Amino acid sequence: MSVKDKIIFGILVILIAFAGYFQYMASNMISRMDELNENDSKHVDVVHNEFREDLRKLNLQFIGRGKHLQKAQQDIIANTEYIEYVTDSLGNAIQLVQYNLDELDRTVSKKFDNVEADIQDLTDTFNRERRRTKNERSDIKQTITAMQSEIKALNDKVFGIPEEEQKKKKD
Repeated sequence: MSVKDKIIFGILVILIAFAGYFQYMASNMISRMDELNENDSKHVDVVHNEFREDLRKLNLQFIGRGKHLQKAQQDIIANTEYIEYVTDSLGNAIQLVQYNLDELDRTVSKKFDNVEADIQDLTDTFNRERRRTKNERSDIKQTITAMQSEIKALNDKVFGIPEEEQKKKKD
């Protein structure tokens, strides 16, 4: 055999060895996959059985809680009706307070108008009385001046003393 035949034969032996190794590995993988599939199917059955049992227990729990849910629904309905009743009562009370406030506003405005009118009347009356008092005072001053003139004239006639001398006597 020549070197060329020996190299080809050597490569062929190496390839057959690799093929044998890959065949061995493939059969190991196939057997391992079969084992995993079998374990998976067992596990899936266990999980399904556990899920079904848990679902059955949960359904039983919900059946027992149905009464509580109905009571909660009835309580919610009762609370909603009470809230509507209180809202209506509160709305009526607010309208009554608003009406009373409007009535008070009208009454107070009317009384303020009356007070302003009374103040205006009193101001007019005060001004009239002031003018009248001023006129009376002026009349009294005129009367006093006239009386003083008459007294002087009488003094001159009765006593015959001139006014200038009377002033000197007084000083």
